[in-house]
Amino acid sequence: MTGAGGFLGAALVAELWARGADVVATDIGPVAATVDGMIPCEVTDFDRVDAVVKEGAFATILHCGAVSGPMVMPDRPLDIWRINAGGITNVLEAARRHAVPRVVTCSTSEVYGDRSGRVDETSRPHTASVYGASKLAGEEAMLGYAREHGVDAIALRLSWIYGPGRQTPTTLDALLRATIAGRDSTLPMPADAYTHYLHIDDAVQGVMCAATAADTGSRIFNITTGLGVPMADVAETIMGLYPGVQVKCGAPNPAGRGIAEIDNSLAAREIGFAPRIALVDGLKRLCAALEDTARL
Repeated sequence: MTGAGGFLGAALVAELWARGADVVATDIGPVAATVDGMIPCEVTDFDRVDAVVKEGAFATILHCGAVSGPMVMPDRPLDIWRINAGGITNVLEAARRHAVPRVVTCSTSEVYGDRSGRVDETSRPHTASVYGASKLAGEEAMLGYAREHGVDAIALRLSWIYGPGRQTPTTLDALLRATIAGRDSTLPMPADAYTHYLHIDDAVQGVMCAATAADTGSRIFNITTGLGVPMADVAETIMGLYPGVQVKCGAPNPAGRGIAEIDNSLAAREIGFAPRIALVDGLKRLCAALEDTARL
């Protein structure tokens, strides 16, 4: 596994250990140095990636090593491209050379960009950032390796993963921390703008479904909760958990609501994925974890 020290990667390692799997966890040097048994491996270094894959004789590669969102490194677009697009290509080439039976790579629903209405895997991407474009390029590399070189690979378009353990800053995290501290919040996001929050447990489930599924007819799957939730509903849910604290959203903007549904029915049919964590339950879990942290 690449990116094993990150939010999704660490959760996947824990799940794999719980299942009794033999896991080789890798991440960049500074991260690997802080975790016993983790192997340093920078995905932009092909020779290192190739050496780890050659020695491992893996049945599956889970590629989570990447820039995790458009809010990370926004002023370093070239590095985003090298890590995301270059990293997956290095992993795919190593998998090709050493006949790895399955590669699962983490893409993003950001490839749909500023589209509106309903989208599915056949919808034309419309990326609005270098981050989204780099992930889309990774998907295209994956399809090329699959079609031309027979690499059995799958890309997962994950939506907005949240839950305990996330280190990178997000609007939701900042909002919940303020709410727990008893502070009112005013968000710039329009009240009617759609959100697509996916709990970490559902993200892990999606990756595991892709890793263990038999041969699939498709190579790209949306791993999402399906229907979007308006930001006003998210605010109402949070205020219901913390009565007395106010969360206000921006004025409604019907022309800029975003994507209403990221259809996940293909993943349900072909790999058996179905989200299990309702937003209110996921927020309760995350708030409990943040409260515990605040007491330390």
